[in-house]
Formats: sequence, C-alpha cells, structure tokens
Amino acid sequence: MLGAVALVLFLVLPGMVAFAQPSLRNFELERLDLNPGAEGSLLVGMGEMLQAGQFRLSSVGHYSHNPLVLYREGEGSKPIVGVRTTMHLAGAYAVTNWLQLGVQLPLVALQQGQGPSQTGFLSPQSFGLGTPAVGLRLGLLTQDARGGFDVAVEGVVGLPVGSEAGLGRDAGIRYMPRVMVGRRFGFFRAGLDVGFMARPVGRISDLGPTTDAQDVGNELRVGAALVSTGRRLRYEFNVRGMIPLSGQAGSAEFLPGARYLVNPSLEVFALAGVGVGSAPGTPLFRVLAGGSFGDVTPRQGPGETSVKCELGTAVDIVNECPDMDYDRDGVRNGLDKCWDQAGDPARGGCPRADTDSDGIEDSLDACPTEPGDAARQGCPVRDQDKDGVEDELDSCPAEPGPVENRGCPLKDRDKDGIENDQDECPDEPGPLERKGCPEEDADKDGVPNRVDTCAQQPGVEANLGCPEHEIPLVAITPRELELRNGGKVYFEASQPRIQQRSFTVLDWVAKVMREHPEIPRVVVGAHTDDRGFADQNRRLSQQRAEEVCRYLIGKGVAGERLVARGYGPDRPIDSNATSIGRENNRRVDFKIIRDGEGGTDAP
Repeated sequence: MLGAVALVLFLVLPGMVAFAQPSLRNFELERLDLNPGAEGSLLVGMGEMLQAGQFRLSSVGHYSHNPLVLYREGEGSKPIVGVRTTMHLAGAYAVTNWLQLGVQLPLVALQQGQGPSQTGFLSPQSFGLGTPAVGLRLGLLTQDARGGFDVAVEGVVGLPVGSEAGLGRDAGIRYMPRVMVGRRFGFFRAGLDVGFMARPVGRISDLGPTTDAQDVGNELRVGAALVSTGRRLRYEFNVRGMIPLSGQAGSAEFLPGARYLVNPSLEVFALAGVGVGSAPGTPLFRVLAGGSFGDVTPRQGPGETSVKCELGTAVDIVNECPDMDYDRDGVRNGLDKCWDQAGDPARGGCPRADTDSDGIEDSLDACPTEPGDAARQGCPVRDQDKDGVEDELDSCPAEPGPVENRGCPLKDRDKDGIENDQDECPDEPGPLERKGCPEEDADKDGVPNRVDTCAQQPGVEANLGCPEHEIPLVAITPRELELRNGGKVYFEASQPRIQQRSFTVLDWVAKVMREHPEIPRVVVGAHTDDRGFADQNRRLSQQRAEEVCRYLIGKGVAGERLVARGYGPDRPIDSNATSIGRENNRRVDFKIIRDGEGGTDAP
C-alpha cells in the first residue's frame, strides 16, 4: 500500500508543483523591428522609398541577452529570459515610387532563463512564432539636387497569431502609425522616426508589484539614425527609444553597425549595441547579423558618387562617378575632358596629341584630322572651286571667279561688283549699298560717304576721308566699322567697366554712326580668350557689349541701331596658345547689319 502511494506521489507531485507555478500573461516580448526597405538605415525609417518595381528580402539572425529580468528586493535580478535567439524575415516591395509595402516575420529559435525554482514563473517556451507585422508606407516628399527632405508616413499592423507560450504575441491587434524624415548631408544621411505604438494594456503577471516593469501598453517609439552613403562599405549608428504612455518603464538602445554590398543584388550586415532601461524586451546587449537580396544597390544621392562605381557597373562614368579618377591621371572624372585616357591636368585631363601634325594639339584643334593654321583653329582653307577665294568669303563657292568679284564669275557691265540683273545703274559703277548707283559725297572731298569716316569734313582718301591733321580710329568697310591706328576697347580686369583710355575710340565710333544714318544697325560684339570658365566668359562679354552700347547711346547714337552680343571665347581670331594670340582674341568689334539680311547676329 505504501509503495502504491509513493508511486502516485512520484508521478503526480511534479505536475502539481509545476501547476502551482504562475505563468506570464500574453504579451510580445520582442522590441526589435526592422526597416524592410533599408534604403537608409537597417532599423530606423528615414523617409526613403524604393523605386517602382524594386523589392528587398532580408534574413536577420539576432541574439539578445537578458531581455526579461525579474528584480526582487534582497534577491537581486533573476532572468526569466536570459538568452533569446531570433530569426527575423522581412520584405519590402514598391508598388510605385511613392507607395511601398513591407512585411516582417520574427521566429523565436531559442530562449531560456533561470527556471521556476529561481524566478517563481514557468519558463517560456523555447521556440515559436513571434508577432507578424504588415506595413504600408507612403512617400510625401523627396530630396533632390535643389535640397529639401525625404518625408514618409507609414502604418504598421501586428497580428496576434504568434506563440503565447513563447512570449510571441499580445492579447490583441497592435498597430503603429509613424512619421519618418530624412536628409542627405554630403556623404552622410540623418533621419528621425517617430511612431505611436498602440497595444493591449495590462500587467505581465498577477503576482503584484514584485518588479518595476510589470506593465505593457501604449508607448511612443522614437528612432534616430546617422548613416554613411555613397560607398560599398557603409556604416550606421542607430538610437531607438521608448517613451511610456501607460505606466510601464522606459527604455533605449544604441546600435551601431556596418553593411557591405557584395554585388548589386546581395548585401550583408551586422549590428551590435546595448540597452538601457527595465521595460520588458529591453536586453542588456543585442547582436544582429544577416543579409538582403534583391534591389539592394543604393541609389545615387544628390551630389554624391554612385556605389555602382566601386562595383564596376556604372554606365555614365562622368555623371555617376564624378569624384573618381577612372584613368588615374590626377583629374577627377567630373572635370576630365578625356576621362578614358590618362593626360595632363593642365589640359583638362587630355593627353598631348596632334593627329594631323599641324602644330596644334588635338584638344585645341577644330579639325584634328586635317592640317590647318592657328588663325582657323587648325582647319584648312576651304576653296572647292579653286579660284583662290576661301569658301567662307566666296559668294559663289561652286563657281570660280576673281577675288574682286567675291569669287563669282564676272557678269558686271560697269565693273562695280554687282551683277547686271541686280544693278539699278548697270552702266555706272556704284556701291552695293546704293544698289549699284553712283556714290554720294556729302562733304565734296572726292571720298564717297560709304568709306568716308569724316563724312561732314572734307579730307583726303588716304586718311579715310578725314582732314590730314586728324588720325581716324575707325574705318568703314562693307561689313563692319573697323578699328584702325591702334584703336581698341579696354575694360577693367574681369569687369564690364570701360577704361578711360577707350573713350577716344568709342567717340569715333559714335561720330561715324551719327554721320552715316544709312548704316541701319551695328552688332557690338565682345570677345574673350579661352581662359576661365566659358559660361562665365560669355556672361562677362555680354555685360561688356551692353556697357559699350550704353556709352554710344550716351554719345547720341539711337539705341535701336545697336545690338549687344557677348560671344565669350567662341569666336577667336588667333590662337589661344600664345599671349599675343589671347590679346588679339580679347576684343570688341562692330559688325554692320544691312536691311534684308535678317537676324540679329553679326554676319
């Protein structure tokens, strides 16, 4: 009989002891959640979005130490869960550039702590399913080259389908709306993530106030992150905190980490950090490691080099890799005119080359495969009809003709350069301006008005129609008012202001235009050499041309007869390879536009 009683006690008593031990209430112990898209931080949303059609799948293993500890006066701390190993699966998919879906699935692989004899609680189940979460993220703003911020909102719902015995679910649905803001600063990106976690409120046990962290409930979750960008190996520093809204204790975690892009579709990463606070789920320290598959190559941000450059998959070397030096010549790709050939930094990264052996290197030669002279930027003289008149000066480039007839065959009875069918006075020589009719000579000095610089004063032809005691600084040609006898317009260095020594020559230009109303319009063209930035030179030359026009208007020239044009370095008349050539290229010319020629540019 005693033996039978002993056998019953042996079989039943352990179960009665276990039954006497209280168990914890249902609640989700895990506080870690991932950033499924992970364009910025792995843990903190930074307002970033995947692009339409892109996806990312992640698998993360992580270990947390002492995430649930019992504190009793006089007994110290006793870990109910001292070791917890979890596998997190996460995924994100971008439906559009501004709409992204995210899912997370935590799986408890191992958890254990001090048993009921030490803690007074039944040990949680060592493995099980955690709380699955589904999120919908909406992008509101995107930072671009002009600045701004990345801003997004998200709603996350946690489903109560996890393991109760494994501390993997709350008593009901949990949900968290959140706002995320981020911005790039050079090769760094900073972000802030604020969310309201709504979850069932309650105590984790019925034992009374034996701990200072027995409550769970609504809380404000705040995350901040600073991450590096633009490199294959990136670093990040995350701070995650919880502000209680229903009586439980607060907590915070500090998690630095690194991530490495193995190839365009695979990234590996690791993080480790410490926790502060006694809220359930806050570990003493935490270690994570994992990998992601899919569209994991980060996009090129404003003002930074693309990660694809380090991978060797960049398509647009100059724009995607501006800070790298592809040809290793000391000139960055963004400034290298010959990024695929090692060259001289003084030549913009291009090598010295002269394919046509005309003495002008290819980088300065407008016709690098045909020998020519410096005055034509290395291009040869074009004369297809072989009449000795260059095509650009030949009015009949396909028909040979004499130079005096502008390269056209002679069909001119009075030899005035105007063909008979265009000459209103075919038997009397006259200039083109008078349609072939005899010249006018207002001052009766024998010098026709069309070439008489001093049309109101008698003079001599050898002195451009001016009195012998005067030195004319302007000559009238069919196409321009040509500066003579050392006349030139000078400006203050890098400024549009005219130097006083130029007033005399400009006064001559004004005098000629006032005395020759038959000149309808003049294009005032300002030119520079090729030193400095071309766009800046064009703006400066335009300002100088406008300043000259203002001066001439002040001297009595009608404004509608003047057109200001700043050409910068685009129309050199000499080589920019020498100081004399550059001095010749820095000039102001006065091109004449005749009625019927159309346009506003110089002929």
